[in-house]
Parts: sequence; C-alpha cells; structure tokens
Amino acid sequence: MTTELTKLWHIDSINLFEGISFEDKKKIEQLTSTRKLNKGEYVFFPDDSSGDIYFLASGRIKLGKHSSNGKENIKAIIYEGEMFGELSLLEKNPSSKREDFAMAMDEDSIVCTISQDNMQMLLKEHPVLNEKVMKQVTKRLKRTEKRMESLMFKDARTRLVDFIKELAADLGKPVGHEILVKHKLTHQEIASITAISRQKVTTLLNELKNEDKIHLERKSLLIRDLSDLK
Repeated sequence: MTTELTKLWHIDSINLFEGISFEDKKKIEQLTSTRKLNKGEYVFFPDDSSGDIYFLASGRIKLGKHSSNGKENIKAIIYEGEMFGELSLLEKNPSSKREDFAMAMDEDSIVCTISQDNMQMLLKEHPVLNEKVMKQVTKRLKRTEKRMESLMFKDARTRLVDFIKELAADLGKPVGHEILVKHKLTHQEIASITAISRQKVTTLLNELKNEDKIHLERKSLLIRDLSDLK
C-alpha cells in the first residue's frame, strides 16, 4: 500500500507542482491515487473515459494508436515528472472518450491520477498551475502539428534528425561542446514515432555516425554539434 509519505514524494517529483507549498502538496496528495505499472501495462485504452488527468512520477509512458493492420504509431513519449491526458481539460467534458492508448515502457512505472473535476478545482485555486498547464498543452499541440507537417513534407532523414533534436531538447545534457542524450528507445520505437521503417532508422543512424554527426551507444547517443546536425 502506498504510504502518505511516499505519495508526497511522488507529488514532489511532478514538474507542474514545483513551487507549490508543502501544505498545498498535502492537499493534492489527498486528491490523487497512485498506481504502479509493469512494462507493457496500459494506463488507458482508446474509447476509455477521459475523466482523469495523469502525472508520471517514475518511468516512461508512450501515447499512441494502432492502425487497422495492428501497426503501432507512437504520438508522444511521456517522461518522469510530466502530465498526460490533459487535453480533456480543454473539452471540460468528463464523458468524452480517449482517442489514444497510454502504455508503460518501463518496469515499476508510477502514475498519479486525479479526476478532471478535482484538477479543475486546483487550477482555479492556483492560477500559476493553470498557466503552466496551458503552456504544456500549447507546447504539445505545436509539437504534434510540427510532426504532422514533417510526415507530410519531409524525407526520412530530415524526420529522424528533427526527432533527434526533440530528444536533445527534452533529455540532452551538455558534455563540453557536445550533447549526450540518454533516450532508452529501441530502433523500432523510433521507427514508430517517425513513421520510418526500423531498417531505415538503423541505416540513417549509421549514416549520421559515419559522417561524425553523432556517436551511438546502447539506448543513448552523443550529438557532436547540434547546429551541424542535418
């Protein structure tokens, strides 16, 4: 059973609640439930009710859809500290349905859940939270729009480079003049995100490596010069 202290630690790890007082975090803890998931376990499915909002305290979650032939298309990767399922806040309709699935990518992923009604109450009580949520929603919608444009108008290499730059923005750590990205993604997962075949992803990554644009390690890469990555 999750203890109150453990739940508070989970709340403290969520980006949205940075700067919130300890007393307010205790109130938020009372409004949330916590769930531990195994790798491959679903948080929600398409057509599930969208009446809840989720926060990832630990691990990674992928959001996506399955095509009619069963092919997985990953729309976004959610990392520790991030919120997801927040688009239902814009609809303000707890009876609306999910369009995507959400699945744990790591063992012992920890998800905190809050109802849409309680989340709306928090946003009214804390305007700073409302501002943060709107910024995140806007950022995610812009990224989705940019990725759709990329799929329509850009070749495979450009799409892959754009995705590597996204990873650098989200996960990159400076190492001198280079950027280290520990992403833990398989080539198949990268393929599902960029709409490129797994074989083509491998070929393009090796091309970038041979051109000394990147250095590849297992589940990580080193970008030599971000401005020269193209």
